Amino acid sequence: MRIESVAADNNFFVSLDIGSSKIVILLAEEIEGQLKIFGHGIGPSAGVKKGLIVDSEKTSQAINAVVEKAYSSCNTKFFNVSVNISDPHLTIINRKGQVLIANSVITEKDVELALKSAKAVATSTNKQVINSVPNSFIIDKDPITHRGVEVDKPVGLEAKTLEANMHIVIASNQAVGSIEKSIRKSNLGTSMIVLNSMASSEPYLSQDEKDNGVCLVDIGSGVTNISVFTNGGITHSAIFKSAGDQITDEIAYAFNTSFNEAERLKIQYGDAQIKSLREDQLIKFKPIGGLEECYLSSHSLVEVIEQAYLDLFSLIKQNLKSKKLDRSLKSGYVLTGAGSKIQGCDELFLRSFRVRSKLGQVDTEKIDGNEMIISDPTYACALGLLLYEPDESYLEELQPDNTVGFMGKIGKIKGNLFKF
Repeated sequence: MRIESVAADNNFFVSLDIGSSKIVILLAEEIEGQLKIFGHGIGPSAGVKKGLIVDSEKTSQAINAVVEKAYSSCNTKFFNVSVNISDPHLTIINRKGQVLIANSVITEKDVELALKSAKAVATSTNKQVINSVPNSFIIDKDPITHRGVEVDKPVGLEAKTLEANMHIVIASNQAVGSIEKSIRKSNLGTSMIVLNSMASSEPYLSQDEKDNGVCLVDIGSGVTNISVFTNGGITHSAIFKSAGDQITDEIAYAFNTSFNEAERLKIQYGDAQIKSLREDQLIKFKPIGGLEECYLSSHSLVEVIEQAYLDLFSLIKQNLKSKKLDRSLKSGYVLTGAGSKIQGCDELFLRSFRVRSKLGQVDTEKIDGNEMIISDPTYACALGLLLYEPDESYLEELQPDNTVGFMGKIGKIKGNLFKF
């Protein structure tokens, strides 16, 4: 079988979402400024617990199975992927860097120096910076009042000082190494590693929402990720160990049944709100060690589910309140991830937070091509990884009168592909 190189004018992008319960690969190509999905694979995960790879061999085998599905879906082979990370032990901080402007007019070099100063985080030898995203620039900040002028594109403006504020994600070398090792064992390379919620925000959040303040809530199986955007930039991210699997665990404990049986009950009969139930009904299920099947009421099942979701929402609420961000979200909350698929999740969230909230809807002007994938929040992170711009691309974006589209910024990392 002869392998032919893809035409040089085609742009291909490949994402790999390594989750606690599933692994997803998506392939897309750019057509007139929009990404079109043309290949995909999805399968069960292995060797991953609460967002952490604990057995790279099992994870690699699971990735391999999904790679084969992706290959066969589009007759296309690839070698590099953008991948997510959702390790609960990540360190996520905001840092500032300031420089004096030598010739009164801010140059690209000044911006680069300010960003490098902000990014110069003192990390231990066993940790590394994996994401560093600028969220704001301030010129001529007064050292006493701490006030200055916030600008989007500082290059070309007159100023004495420039301050850059960055959102920085730090991971352990062990966590990064486990991801890269699992991917390498699948004969793939790692283009970039991106915080889960930062990637998931790409398909769902508009610039207006980011400007007015919005929180992306990605409820996965093993962990829940959030990222907050205010004044157009990302200002806070957090990871919670409570997610879809925790809901299932609560069901299993309440009714003395297995995890798999509890998952079945959640999927087939689950609802996030008791008030949504039209009538109570008896549901047959298998208890642990029981020779005979038992029955539970749908009301009691949903009662357990509702409380588990409320507990998760309380964790999110407390986290945002501790950062004084709970009143900064004029655009409210956007929910996504597999855990948001349960009936009534958005309504319960609204009831809990009493702030505008909605289920995420993909911006099809950015990415399209497969209705099943676009409409399923299970694919949120994989879709976002396709759209995510490498951290280095901000330098071109900052230049005045920039006409480069979101898919044309420098440094976009593409998968190396060949067609059979």
